[in-house]
Amino acid sequence: MRKFGFLLLFIVVHKSFSQESDFKNINFSRADLIAKTYQSKNLNDLNKLTSNLTKKLDTDVEKFRAIYIWITHNIANDFRLYAKNHRKRKRFKNDSIKLEKWNSRFKNILFKKLLKRKRTICTGYAYLLKEMCATVGIKSIMVNGSGRTSTMDVEDLAYANHTWNLVKLNNKWYLCDPTWSTGISYPEDGKFIFNYDNGYFLTEPKIFFFNHFPVVPEHSLLAPNMPSFNEFVEKPVLYAKGYTILSDHISPKKMYHEVRRNEEFTFQYLLKKEIDLKKVKFVFTNNVSEKTVKPMVSLNDSLLTLKHTFKKRGFYDVHFYLDNDIIATYTFKILK
Repeated sequence: MRKFGFLLLFIVVHKSFSQESDFKNINFSRADLIAKTYQSKNLNDLNKLTSNLTKKLDTDVEKFRAIYIWITHNIANDFRLYAKNHRKRKRFKNDSIKLEKWNSRFKNILFKKLLKRKRTICTGYAYLLKEMCATVGIKSIMVNGSGRTSTMDVEDLAYANHTWNLVKLNNKWYLCDPTWSTGISYPEDGKFIFNYDNGYFLTEPKIFFFNHFPVVPEHSLLAPNMPSFNEFVEKPVLYAKGYTILSDHISPKKMYHEVRRNEEFTFQYLLKKEIDLKKVKFVFTNNVSEKTVKPMVSLNDSLLTLKHTFKKRGFYDVHFYLDNDIIATYTFKILK
């Protein structure tokens, strides 16, 4: 407990808005190659596994990269296990004794699957990342909080349902989510497909917060100005591709809006990479139709501004797309 308290204090004093761009001069190709080609049948000897991944790498960030890439390319997400834990925790949320017993039992189930079958859920990913980092002297802690997805009910955000990591590199703390980097689950088919997403690797805190609300405010790297839980819930839905192209989502701040006909509405984003402006579009959907709309687009340095004038009354979901990739979703009620 004393060690954990020290880490919290360190984060408060030395917090910074750190992200992958801090390492833009680092070439990760060597670390990626080692991680993608190294095979290990089990996780019984983490020291040996981690040593083999990192011994030919010089910097901590390269070593961390190799660990992160190996985990996200070798450990499958077990959605059935996640669903079972979700049901049990929801069932026992008002019975602390039964909840504690289930949590204790679930830890055994979780780590047994991780070690023997290389399948796990967010807690297992975060734990494995932390332990492998510790082997090479890199500080990492597990962060508990609410993880928000496009299909999640607000009720599910009322308690901690997700775990991710903070990692300390070059005396700064960074955010990452190995679970969401790993791939895509198809619950209906009971399948998981590895599909690495770099957007959750050393992510800008302001973007990370759109989908991650930590129990401990300092773990957001936004304290003491971390938005409230209500502000978190009211934010627009941001998708994985948004993590890849945006360093900040400036406006609108909320998901739901009421505007009048012929009123112009402005959307603004800070880009972290170049995009093809011709591929920017809005897709409007309601219960009966879908329509693609080209907004007015302008780019000033890295500031992307989109403007649209709503012509027709009604209630719409407005999806911001870049080509075929969805970036964010908003809802609009258009009044007279």
